[in-house]
Amino acid sequence: MRKKILHSIVTSRNVMRTLLIGVLILATASIALAQDLIPAIEIQPGTSVEVGEEVYLSATGTTYPDATILGKARYEWDFGDGYTYKYGSGVVGTPYYYLMCSGIAATHYFMKPGNFTVTLTVSVWADFDASGYPVGSPLAIKTTARVINVTGETPMAGFEIQRAPFHNRLAQYLYVQIPTAYQRNETVLRVTLKGAKGSSSTLLSKSNLASEERAFLDHKPLVQDDYVVIAELLNAGGVRISGGLWRDKFSKRYSGIPKVGIDENNSFRVNGELFFPMAPFLLNTSAFGTYISNAGINALQSEGYYTSHTPATWSDYLDKASAAGLMAMGPGRGDYFINYAPTAANQWKRNHNVDRMAEYVRANKDKPAMFAWLWQDEPNLGGWSQKVYLPTLAAWAYVSHREDPQHPEYNAYVGSDWSRYYKTHPGFHDYLGSAMFFGGKKWMQDIFSFDTYPITQRLSPIQNFTDMGPYAAYLDTLDRAHTSNKNLVPVIPVLQPCKGLTTSIVSEAQVYLETWLNVIHGAKGIVWFNYFDMANTGRWAAMKRFSDQIKVLAPVVLGPVSARTVVDNANTALNRVDTMIREKDGVVYVFAARVTEPDPIDGAKYTGVEPASITVSFKISGLTGSASAEVVDEGRVRTLTDGKFTDTFAKNAVHIYAISGAGVTATTTTTTLKSPAPRNLRATKK
Repeated sequence: MRKKILHSIVTSRNVMRTLLIGVLILATASIALAQDLIPAIEIQPGTSVEVGEEVYLSATGTTYPDATILGKARYEWDFGDGYTYKYGSGVVGTPYYYLMCSGIAATHYFMKPGNFTVTLTVSVWADFDASGYPVGSPLAIKTTARVINVTGETPMAGFEIQRAPFHNRLAQYLYVQIPTAYQRNETVLRVTLKGAKGSSSTLLSKSNLASEERAFLDHKPLVQDDYVVIAELLNAGGVRISGGLWRDKFSKRYSGIPKVGIDENNSFRVNGELFFPMAPFLLNTSAFGTYISNAGINALQSEGYYTSHTPATWSDYLDKASAAGLMAMGPGRGDYFINYAPTAANQWKRNHNVDRMAEYVRANKDKPAMFAWLWQDEPNLGGWSQKVYLPTLAAWAYVSHREDPQHPEYNAYVGSDWSRYYKTHPGFHDYLGSAMFFGGKKWMQDIFSFDTYPITQRLSPIQNFTDMGPYAAYLDTLDRAHTSNKNLVPVIPVLQPCKGLTTSIVSEAQVYLETWLNVIHGAKGIVWFNYFDMANTGRWAAMKRFSDQIKVLAPVVLGPVSARTVVDNANTALNRVDTMIREKDGVVYVFAARVTEPDPIDGAKYTGVEPASITVSFKISGLTGSASAEVVDEGRVRTLTDGKFTDTFAKNAVHIYAISGAGVTATTTTTTLKSPAPRNLRATKK
């Protein structure tokens, strides 16, 4: 018995010793793993910047023995100025208080002077669940920090310039916001442009200020130089008021105009010529000819099929596009992606390798077919922990701009985020909602694109409402995308010209209607989501009809807004026509499309039924006497008297009127930036 007891004691001690050794080994391994994680911060343009200057921060220099695990790391940033980009970012009391943010790269603005310690925290995990969420405790967490010195003056609250990016602009408007205390009195707003080589020009100088004042900046005559736009508030004696200073820096790194530019009307120009892109998505090179012949495309969006995707395949795609006379936006996918398998991909898009993106740009920026840089389809897809947020998207844009001054950068979002089902205010991918991410200053991409499909997705909550049909809901979403981004940049909607993943199939008439409705509501291009059944249900005739018309009418559509107005009596659901007015070469053009809701189906909350036809009365301002309106491509003419005429609209009808005659004189204004302001932005159930 005693031997058994002694044996048991010895055995227990051995087990304990083994356990202790195991724990020690694990602890040592854990310490080693933590020590092997070495975070790093790269800062551009440097650690000394001005108030309001964009600062690029990248952690691609971070190292860890397991590259796959590092690819799924969580990179969280504390900028030291009260703003963060991490899990738990947000402002108490705002709609998006607790955002789950991270990204291997980000940009930031410091809006006050001082020394700010930027802290990067990197966390790595071994395991993730099927949704991509980490399981258990991190293998390692390490931090590093760098100090940024910021000089300058803090702008007073409410004083700012709201604007599109300077990059690739041929011309643009600067919208200066004036605090209430300095409105409608002797305060003077002075906006100047100064170049590093000594140039200086006054863009605006005035008193009796409104809440917003607008200055025009023409980039075309500017020489290659570094510039700063300076907005100042001055008292009656000409002395600058404390805090009445806003500075925006930019560089023009080429002479003349960019290869792909954006004008003051948010229209694209390729080598100075107006261009309305029509681009299918992920089109294989073998299908170029079919889409050119049958759909009239002139561009491509995202690289088609290759066994792998590299800078070389994007180069090949661009070469084949050029040979076919096409421009291309992309690559849209490539080996800058990290290896996210086998877990869900969405949140790992935050860690796309920006250094590899730079290699793509350097290798392909001079290709003739290059139109715009696009890195990821639908970066906002998923829940709050899955989305790629603006600071990381801004880093992608920073790299694109740094490496290539000749082409813009492009983001293509999933459009559900702009549906009123989710919100009616600017959100976290909108210019007007972006200041919470960027130190209090707003940020905007060069080109904004989004997808949502009113017919194939008509039973989705984002389109399915009791008080408006799917087309009214779609147009409401499109208008919100414009206004939430202050109409600052071109918007390119994505349309589906075939059957999707539901039983609802869009018709030829509906596809044609959708194209012109989008143009009337401000679209500057169209992407075709040519999935999933172009072979059997592709609406080729509608695509080609629109293409043939827009190629002729692009100088009209993409021109400035007319000083004239057009009004009509079709402003309610089931009796709704949306319009746009333009002028060119002494001709007034009215584009009119009947917003025709599809017939009710099971599951649809909206039950309104459209009449077979409606008769609409129009009135165009500034026209007197008699004039004739040719109805484009219809072989008929309407007669106007003092700017008034009527016409009949069948379901899904689009009529384009070219009006000329003794009563028509040119009134076009060239000082308008905003996209056409469509009427009928809301529809009520009849």
